[in-house]
Amino acid sequence: MQSQQKAEGDLLRVYGRMITIILVLVMMAVIGIRYFSTMPQVAARSVELEHTRFLNVLAMVRSQWLSLGKPAQLQLDWEVFTDQSQTVGQSVVKMSALGWPQPKQLDHLGCQELWLQLMGSELQEDTLVGEFLSKDTSCRYRSQNGDSIGYQLNSGRVIFLTQK
Repeated sequence: MQSQQKAEGDLLRVYGRMITIILVLVMMAVIGIRYFSTMPQVAARSVELEHTRFLNVLAMVRSQWLSLGKPAQLQLDWEVFTDQSQTVGQSVVKMSALGWPQPKQLDHLGCQELWLQLMGSELQEDTLVGEFLSKDTSCRYRSQNGDSIGYQLNSGRVIFLTQK
């Protein structure tokens, strides 16, 4: 009789462990689904923050251009902090007659270099990719999730588009 009670007790422990494992797996699945469903929202928020930064930098550059008497080129100084040291990055940006920063060349590399000059950091392949659109003379910076920042070179207009 005791061997049967022991076997039943062992069986109940096994069933209890199986139910516990199933519950833990279900909870992990729910948490995982919620986590991965918010990833596109996090990426969109990142592009939205870059859009705001881009607008602020353009306003600052144009203000500096006006205060310096509307030069054809404007020198920008950026402090770049690395792990161990601080370096100063200087770049000369070509300006339009209306005071908007222009790429040195009207192609994809020119737009990517313009981003580096204005924002003080290179475009990362996993975040934004720069491209030149000749139909409306603009640079578009597109993220992997489809959101983009458009910068019209003639008017200085900045457009933020989401993929919703």
